[in-house]
Amino acid sequence: MENDRDIIYSVLRKRMEKVGFVFEREQQPHFQDKRDKELKFVHPMLEIMFAKAGEKNRAKKFYLKPLSDDENCEIGIKTGSTSPLFRLNNFPSPNAVDTYKNDKVNAWCNKENDLSLELLLDAIESYLSFSINELNENFIAEVNRSLSTPLSARQERLKNATKFPEKLTVSTVVYRRNPDVVAEALIRSKGYCEGCKKAAPFTRKKDNSPYLEVHHIVPLSVDGEDSLDNVIVLCPNCHREKHFG
Repeated sequence: MENDRDIIYSVLRKRMEKVGFVFEREQQPHFQDKRDKELKFVHPMLEIMFAKAGEKNRAKKFYLKPLSDDENCEIGIKTGSTSPLFRLNNFPSPNAVDTYKNDKVNAWCNKENDLSLELLLDAIESYLSFSINELNENFIAEVNRSLSTPLSARQERLKNATKFPEKLTVSTVVYRRNPDVVAEALIRSKGYCEGCKKAAPFTRKKDNSPYLEVHHIVPLSVDGEDSLDNVIVLCPNCHREKHFG
């Protein structure tokens, strides 16, 4: 039967894995006459993001561990002192002392009125998140790089590539658009693209209405208005051309 500390380790391990930590092994801690446990992790994606940001980092390992010799001591996350977690404003400051050969505040734990460990995991998740635009731009750049490489190199990468895509956390801002603007614009178009002037290429299966898309001339993301004066009704080809042509 699990004791309370085993449950804490289990819950925190699952929480860490949810934000990208990869469990390596369970080992005996230096503390507590080996009574407790220490869980060792790495975080490959966090390491990649630090490298992309130009952040030097020799602290590759993370430990979920007891922070002192006290039998009921706090359990916290500890990593090496060179980690960008300690110097970047993206992350909360540590709030606990891992007392093994140390007297400095260098670990994160959850206390009654200070959930710094939880805040750290939230901050890591946020730091790793992409916007949809960033994701699309990065992908287009990667496709262009692939097109410029020799066929043999590309085929070799394909041979060794995983069959299943990596999952990423995506954050984005969305706009609650005015449905009346869309409706009036579609009525105004009378079923014709206002770009190429051709009839809609097909009809919607749901209601047989002409399939056209309403495009904001000045994007909402740069404070364009959600108004009839700022929209144009386009077929899918013309809409793509506006974004990528």
